Amino acid sequence: MVVHCSDPRYQWHFHEFLRNGLGIREYGLVAVPGGPQLLARLEFMPKFSWAGWRWLKFLVDLTKPERVVLINHDDCRWYWSILRARDPDRVREQQLADLRAIQQEFSERFNVRIEAYYARLERGEATFEAVGA
Repeated sequence: MVVHCSDPRYQWHFHEFLRNGLGIREYGLVAVPGGPQLLARLEFMPKFSWAGWRWLKFLVDLTKPERVVLINHDDCRWYWSILRARDPDRVREQQLADLRAIQQEFSERFNVRIEAYYARLERGEATFEAVGA
């Protein structure tokens, strides 16, 4: 199972990373603006998190995945809009904090391996950094 942002600039890169970088051929996908942020506990948008966790529980119960992959990315316009940020470092730190918190909560809820990555585009090429809980 994979949760990533729906930003069209990254779709091809996500797909290539999943197939060629991680060797994942088939997966259930949740792609929404902000990707994994959907699962973050936000006081001002609790219904987003509730719906996200419901969808994930449904997919976990249905597909019994061996692993779950979360992917955030640099210059995520969703994060910029919800944080009303002007500082890229602040946005990145929030994204990484969210990934770590989601990994922790996911581990408490489900018995499935979870991985998180942070992607960047540089000169048309994507790099993926593993993010630990």
